[in-house]
Amino acid sequence: MRSRLFPALFALALALVPLQAWAQQIRLITDAETQNMIEDFARPLLKAAGVNPRNVTVNIVNDRRFNAFVIESGDIFINYGTILDSATPNELKAVLAHEIGHLAGGHLRRLREQAEVAGRMQAISMMLGIGVLAAASGEDRSGELGKMVSAFIMGSSAAAQNNFMAYRQSEESAADAAALTYLERTGQSATGLLEVLNRLQRNQSSRAAASGYLRTHPLAEDRLNQTQNRAVGSPFRNKRDSAAEVQRLDMVKAKLTGYLERVQTVMNRYPNSDKSLPARYARAIAGYRAGAGPAAVKQMAQLAASNPRNPNLQELLGQMLFETGQPVAALKPLAKAVQLAPDEIEYRLIYGAALSDTGRAQDLNEAIIQLSRATNMNSQSARAYSLLSRAYGRAGRTGEADLAAAEAAFLRRDISLARGLAKKAKQNLPEGSPAWLRADDILALS
Repeated sequence: MRSRLFPALFALALALVPLQAWAQQIRLITDAETQNMIEDFARPLLKAAGVNPRNVTVNIVNDRRFNAFVIESGDIFINYGTILDSATPNELKAVLAHEIGHLAGGHLRRLREQAEVAGRMQAISMMLGIGVLAAASGEDRSGELGKMVSAFIMGSSAAAQNNFMAYRQSEESAADAAALTYLERTGQSATGLLEVLNRLQRNQSSRAAASGYLRTHPLAEDRLNQTQNRAVGSPFRNKRDSAAEVQRLDMVKAKLTGYLERVQTVMNRYPNSDKSLPARYARAIAGYRAGAGPAAVKQMAQLAASNPRNPNLQELLGQMLFETGQPVAALKPLAKAVQLAPDEIEYRLIYGAALSDTGRAQDLNEAIIQLSRATNMNSQSARAYSLLSRAYGRAGRTGEADLAAAEAAFLRRDISLARGLAKKAKQNLPEGSPAWLRADDILALS
């Protein structure tokens, strides 16, 4: 989470409070294919922990380091580097199970309380030190006492830090134990968790590991031994990931590598001699990102044609066509993606955007239908309302365009703009109509 641990008490106290404001500053990756895979892996583990999956949001962080964490609101954050470095789906599930263990066990609340206690201990020791210095200020020995006080403060702070980290260690062990339970309840091997802990132990002395996962997840020998002993006795110790899950993870890794890693890294990991689907996927994405648009589109078209039931390939082909100025050609694969994955709002949004850009009247009407459905699917999506506003504007429906733009501004907390647009909308909408009343509601709410 952070590259440095010290000052430990205050940094960790910040890390353990509800992190809504801090989390908003994290760079997140919005990708339906990756998000859906993580959510599908996490869902049975959440149920095994007695946590309603509907109350938990999984976020993919644009960070190459191996790390994952939860916050008190119920959000799970997992770095894309954790996905790339997980050798198997089971390892990735183990990381998720561990974080769910923290969530279900209420560890963040208790750790925050411990951090606050540790922080008070440090503050008290500093105040006592200031008092001694003040009392000694008129004496010749104030310099000597100053050194003694400094040692006292440092010793008190170190003791508070040690107490806190010892408590933190116990919570990590508890999360490991919970993860093992959730994996067993869902009929999965604990080998993945053991592999993750072994890897962390091997890398514990390296700077990369010390600044990442191990800074927020202290690792001790007893954690590893505890997991080893229980993993050996698990009835599912020899259970292997399904071929479908392995393929799914390989495809997500290829996508993330193609989009986020250097082109040379992509070519080293997926050389032209590798004719597998994930390798071709990664190379097509990397080529598109590098500016080889026509060649990349051709490669994606071949992949989509050979895998017609894969909505992710259909969507990405449509996205490439749309972004290279071919909205009409993009409609067929995007319509297919929406048909195959009707609950995926991101696919519906890009489909609506492409429909809006063809310049054909019938497509514009369909764009409004699709984008209206998207706002019904997620009424908190400012992007959906912005795209809907654009479609209404191109159709000459000014009042509805202003209302949709007002909704988007309201969701972005731009209250002044939302009020101005809502006033304009009311002037161009039939008085008393549902749209007019909604514009009036925005004015009242803002």
